[in-house]
Order: sequence, then structure tokens, then C-alpha cells
Amino acid sequence: MPATTEAGVFDESELVAKARTGDLEAFNALVNRYERKIYRLAKHITQNDEDAEDVLQETFLKAYEHLKDFQGQSKFYTWIVRIGVNESLMKLRKRRSDRTVPLDEPVDTGEDTVAREIAVWDENPEQRYSREELGKILDEAVDVGGVLHLVE
Repeated sequence: MPATTEAGVFDESELVAKARTGDLEAFNALVNRYERKIYRLAKHITQNDEDAEDVLQETFLKAYEHLKDFQGQSKFYTWIVRIGVNESLMKLRKRRSDRTVPLDEPVDTGEDTVAREIAVWDENPEQRYSREELGKILDEAVDVGGVLHLVE
């Protein structure tokens, strides 16, 4: 059972000390104590359930991996919140830089669902041929104009 101070405040230091020695039960007790708060924090920042779940997992994974680096100068809760905020911000940055659109998902217009179509902006063969022909005609006109200019 986690320790509490005389004022009835939860004392996490004993659990943190045990978790730092590799006690998984102590770390699980810390996770159980703070997971809802970290999830709510992540959901508030990311505004997305799936991202908040990812942030929650990443936060506790990083906390577990770096528990030996926790120096105890602040409360464990403060430290885990800082990790959660950083992970949430990283998730937002990744989301902003990810400009991909899944092609197999239909677009919901509110009234109907429409399959995605990809616009191809390349010239078709006829347009390419016309452009090349026009280029040749212009090149010849410039060459002839230059020769005529020299003759005069």
C-alpha cells in the first residue's frame, strides 16, 4: 500500500525508489496512479483519442527507460507530466509534418461518400507532340529571322 503523509497526501518517493531498483510492481503502481491524468493531459493537447493513447504509452515507456536518470529534485508526477507534454507536442509536430492522405479511404462529404481520385497533371501524348511541334516552328522562325536580319 502506498505511503501517505500525516496530512493524507500521497507520498510517491517510496514507490519511485523501489521502481528505480527494478521493482515492476512499484512502477505499475505509479502508472496506475497517474495514467488517467496523463491521458487527459495528452487528450487536451492533441485533441485526439488515438494520439492521446499513443502519448500515454510513449510517456510511460520513456519514464521507465529513463527512470535511473530521475534525480528526485522534483516530484515524480511533475517529471512524468513534463514527459507527457513533450510527447504530446512531438505528436502534434509529426501530425503537422505528415501531409499524407490515405488513398484507400473514401471522402465523407456529409451527404455522400466519394472515392478519392488522383489528378494527373502530365501532358498527354497529343499535347506533348503539339508543344514540341510549336517549339520547332518557333526555333525555325527565329533562325530564319536571324538570317534575314543578317542579309539586310
